Formats: sequence, C-alpha cells, structure tokens
Amino acid sequence: MHLAPDGADGLKSLQEHAGRDDMPYVLPRVAIEALRAGVPNRAAIKLLGTSEKSLSDRFIKTLRSMRSANGPLKISEGEIIAGGFGSGKSHLIGYLAEQALDEDFVVSTVAISKETPLFDPERVFAAAIRNALVPRDNADVMASALHRLKPGSRAYEDLESWASSAESGISPLFAALLHLWPKQTLAPEDRVAIMRFLSGAKIGVARVKQWLRNAGGAGLAKLFDIKAVKASELALQRLRFAPALFRAAGFSGWCILLDEVELIGRYTPLQRGKSYAELARWLGLSQDVGIPGVVSVCSIVSDFVDIMHNRLDAEKIPRALIERDLVTAARLSSVGMDAIERRQHLLQAPTAETIRVSLEQVRQLYHQSYGWIPPESSTLITPTHQATMRQYIKSWITTWDINRLYGEIDDIAIEEMKPQYDENPALEQATPGDTAEEAL
Repeated sequence: MHLAPDGADGLKSLQEHAGRDDMPYVLPRVAIEALRAGVPNRAAIKLLGTSEKSLSDRFIKTLRSMRSANGPLKISEGEIIAGGFGSGKSHLIGYLAEQALDEDFVVSTVAISKETPLFDPERVFAAAIRNALVPRDNADVMASALHRLKPGSRAYEDLESWASSAESGISPLFAALLHLWPKQTLAPEDRVAIMRFLSGAKIGVARVKQWLRNAGGAGLAKLFDIKAVKASELALQRLRFAPALFRAAGFSGWCILLDEVELIGRYTPLQRGKSYAELARWLGLSQDVGIPGVVSVCSIVSDFVDIMHNRLDAEKIPRALIERDLVTAARLSSVGMDAIERRQHLLQAPTAETIRVSLEQVRQLYHQSYGWIPPESSTLITPTHQATMRQYIKSWITTWDINRLYGEIDDIAIEEMKPQYDENPALEQATPGDTAEEAL
C-alpha cells in the first residue's frame, strides 16, 4: 500500500475511523493521536524522550549555570539545531522545553511565521510572552511574575535599583511601574494595564504620571523622568526587563525556543538581513546586544546553508544594510549567518538501532492506547537515506491502524517532502511605526 506524506482522502477517513474507538482519555492515546498527525505534543515528547543526549546534557548544564549564577544576569550563547524536514527538530525543541520547566525557567516556544517575523523583535517578544509556560502554574506569565514579587525583599530592591540605573538601558517608566506596583492607590484595572504593558501593549504616559501623583504627590511624579519612547526601542527594552523581572520573581530565568527559523529564507534580502541580525541577538552571539538572563535555542533545516551560499547572502546582505545606514544590523547579520554555518548541532539520521528503539516505544504506546498488540515486523525498522523519523512513525501507526481495523496489508511506502524557499514578500508584514508617541 502506498500513502503520500501527511495523508490523502483515504488516510483522513482512516484517522476519523481510528479516533472513534470508545477509549478512555489516557496519556498514551493523546501521544499516539499527535504522532499520527505528525505534530509532537507534550504527551508524546515526555513519553518518547530524545536520543540527542549530548545536546540535552549541554543544554541542562547551561540552564543550571544560569540558575545558580549570583549577581547581574549574564548573556548566554544559544544553540542551533539543524536537521531535515521531519527529522525531529520540533520534537527536540519540545523536549528541551520540558527540561527548562523542570529547572524552573519560564519557557516560550515561538514558531517563526507570517504573524511572528524574526526581523521584528516587537512581535517575536509578544508571541514569546503569549506562549510562555510558567513552571507548575497554569497562569499568564506577567501576572504570575508580578504576583510573586515580594516588595521590600532584596530581590525586589535589586530589581528597582537596576531598572533605575543607566546600565539597565531601559526607560525610567519601568522603574516607575515597579515603584507603583505595591501601592494601594492602584485600582485593579490599573494593575491589569501594567501587566498588559509589560506584555507588549501600550500605556499612556499621562496615565502613569497621574498614578505617581496619586501615590506621592507632584514630588514623586518629578522623581521619574518619564518620556515617550520609540516603539522599536521600547520593544528592545521590554526584552531586557522581562528576564530581570522573572528572576526577581523567583524563576531561574527565561528560556526562548525559536522554531522553524528557515522561514527567513522566504523573506526579501533586506528583511532576511535584519532576521540574521535578530537571530544573533536572541542567541546571545554578541555581548553588546544579547539579552541577559535568557537561554535560547533555535531550529533550522540543515540545507539552509546551501540557500545562503546560493544567494550570496554573506556578501550581499551586509553591504545592502550598510547602504541603508544600518551598520549595527550589518555586523550582526554577518554574526548570525556565520553561526548558522558553523555552530549547528546537526541531528543524526535514524539508524537501525534508533529506529528499533523508537518502534518499540511507539508500539507500546499503541498497545496502551487501544488494547491491541501490534505485530512485530523487521521490515518496519529498515533505515533508508531519505526517510525521516516522523515518516517512520506515521507509517507505523497507519499500518497498525489498518491492520487493527481491516486486517493485514503491505507495508506503507514513504515519500520525501522538501520545504520551499522561494522569496515571498507577502510574508513580511509592515514593521510598526518607529516614531515616538504619547501612547507609549
């Protein structure tokens, strides 16, 4: 039997049929349903784990180093995971997320997309906050962090002192909000406005000044020199403030996981160059723009290096950015491209042993899900140079579904799918205006 990847009408019918069994809601069944669809969820990730032990060990070491560090937050160099389509990059990203949660980090997984273009730090930050997972707490990350702060504690005082210093590089607005947060003069809706601002929304400068006057008169309002800030600058300031806030609230730090970075290959050259520069920022590859308190990982397809070479990005993009007076972005774009080429952790192609182990794990999950024991078959563990682990797993589950429901069939054939890198300006939404406005 031949089955195209990601299914056709026959597979859709089979999936609907397979999902109608009167089975209880159990973790193995949740994992199998995700694996059948080719999209790993937390259940599948927890139950299957990873074979990338060297990267996992290195990542945990970085997390623990960040967690145990005293004094000012440090910039940590991130990891780049590379592999083919369906090789398990997203699964590994999910596994690293679970490890970071276990180490008490706030964890944000952001898939680069039309809605979250890598060249726009404001939208990537907003997505990171929106997607953030809080250790042992099903809550909004900013609400959780602010409620965990303990006014008068050493951590709170250190955060206020840092936010008020020139070294922080952030507007006095942040220090003012920290000063106001414990005040009884704030109404519930005021507290919500502060949470929303720290998550990426706007807040009126006049409104904050009124809060200060309500809390301590004109003298307190004059103490904080609050002015309007350019939207692009405010986005970068939020990036610096958030991990400091999370640390003061008792978390170990902030783990940022950027998935599907290869989408930048479809941007036009200028935005592609800005994306390379932002990648250098998120991965902490330059001390002058890295984000202290962040541990980061990104995933990208392994053949993206060929795309860069074929387009001569290393030669053309920095020059194009310099022509537009984007000198810092030009330098960082070179740093980002060099990292993609030289610092990849390349996922290993499935071997006969990894296939055998994975087959047995998925076979047991299937048994626990349906109460039906899939037959052992040596033909299901023969490695090929083209097949990915996602394709193996989907073919196993589909084979067992058909066997369980209809009887024996031939093994399912696997076809290779390749991502597209044609430039598409439609993926580039306009960057928010870069002008100072009172609403900030």
